[in-house]
This record gives sequence, structure tokens and C-alpha cells, in this order.
Amino acid sequence: MESIKTQDLSYKIGSKTILNNISLKVPEGSIYGYLGRNGAGKSTTIKLLLGLLEESGDKIFIQNKSLKQNRTEIFASTGNLIESPCFYTKLTVFENLKYLDIIYGKGTKRIDEVLELVDLHKEKKKKASALSMGMKQRLGIAMAIFHDPKLLILDEPLNGLDPQGIFEMRKLFQNLNDQGKTIFLSSHILSELEKTATHIGIIESGKMIFQGTKNQLLSQVEREIILKVNNGEKAISVLQGTFSASHNELNKISVKINDDLEFSMLLKTMTGNDIEIYDIESQSANLEQIFINLISKNHD
Repeated sequence: MESIKTQDLSYKIGSKTILNNISLKVPEGSIYGYLGRNGAGKSTTIKLLLGLLEESGDKIFIQNKSLKQNRTEIFASTGNLIESPCFYTKLTVFENLKYLDIIYGKGTKRIDEVLELVDLHKEKKKKASALSMGMKQRLGIAMAIFHDPKLLILDEPLNGLDPQGIFEMRKLFQNLNDQGKTIFLSSHILSELEKTATHIGIIESGKMIFQGTKNQLLSQVEREIILKVNNGEKAISVLQGTFSASHNELNKISVKINDDLEFSMLLKTMTGNDIEIYDIESQSANLEQIFINLISKNHD
């Protein structure tokens, strides 16, 4: 089942098309990374999912329910953090959640549970204005998950964080996901999404240009295998016609493959022709390279 599903979702401002037939499929229990350049349509998508912008049809479904027809029920099981977190700066961390508890009635025990979860329990008496940027983001997450939602929608939650803050936020996302929460997050920090996301959606100029698992995306590009062998010239001759191979340096060759099956065939071909392999190095494209390649192809 999909936690979020849209069917040909479009949005215009005047005559300008911001989203063009977006069909999101966010699997339940996933961490879905939503990627795109500035102005691609990420924030507009999120605002539509949260009802902050009105869409003309009935094309947004959350937890298998129509957003247009079930807004109150859906938002009761959804948490969100849009850009910078909002809280009362003159209240303490604990008081901010206590104020929120007036709405949800979860009690002090839940406040302590959430502060422990986001690692702010030691800061509970500190004024929100005195928190570091990373702590403010964690307080924003604490407020988003206070009512124990099934789904979290986060827009650029890593903005302004230092490496330590990003690392702590990554651990928090994984912890929340382990508890069964689906997390939909947009971010421009591709290296972090590569470590965190299970699924990826890429939007460019209002159109989806990729959607699937992270592994499906990473498998779309060739891998370069560098082999140190006993006879480079013989290896090139043996592989010619079957693999794209070239000399890297003396007795060191570079071979391009598409998947693990081709890697297995490569090794069998080498050993079957009495070519000894002394060392193997794999150089795979990372998410940032793939993202740039996809954007470039979309504009060709």
C-alpha cells in the first residue's frame, strides 16, 4: 500500500505550469527522498499534500483516503515540518510541547518520550531561543511526531545544519522509520539521501523524471571495475567484443559493466582464459552524479 499517492497531479499559477501530471507513489514504511533543483516543484508538491494549496481535482490520496474528502482524519495521522520549525521562542523546550499537549491531550509521559526520542531530554528546561540550529530542528521534529503520526512530511529538514547535526538527524529518521513511520522528505543534500532513503523521486521542471527504489536508480548507470592482472594486453584481447575494456596502466585494466551478472561473467571470462587477478576496485556512480546526468538528459 502507498502512504502517499497522487494521480496526474498538476498545478498552475496563472499561465505558468508548476507541476505537470505528477504521479507519486510513496510506499508505506519507506523513507522517500524527493529530489529536484530549486524551482522544480518540490515545495509546491508538499504544500498540496498538506492542504496548504488547493488542487482543482481529487488526485491526492494519503493512507488510501482522498485528501479532499478526509482532511481531518488524514491530518490527525500526519506530521510535518515545512522549512524552519515554528515554536514559541520565549517558552522552554518542555513548555512548547506542553502547549501542544493542550490540543492532543497525550500527557507529560508522552512529552518525555518524545524528548528522549529526539535527544532533547537534557535540554527540556532551556528556552527555545537558546537552542542551536540542530536542536531547533529536533524540536521541530518533536512537535511533528508528538501525536504519533503514521506519516511524516518534511521539507528541507537538514537546512542550516552542520555535519554533526546532519548525522544526528539521519539517525533520528532511521529510528523513526524503524518504528514503522513513513517519511517523505525533500532535500538538496544528495549525499545524505543516498545514506538514508529507501526510495527516490526526482522532479525537474514540474515533471517526474524518475521514481523507484534507490537501488533501481543506482543500477541505471555503468560501474567501472579496475582490475590488476598478470597480463594486461591479453586481458584486453580476451574481453574485446564482449566488454568495454581499456588499459588503465601497465597490467591494470578498466572494464565497464551494468550489473552484478555482468561482473560474474567478467570474472569467469578472465579466470577461464588463465588471467590471474591480483586486485579489484569498483567505482560506482553516486546519487549526485546520477541526478546531474538525469537532469542533463532531460534537457537534451
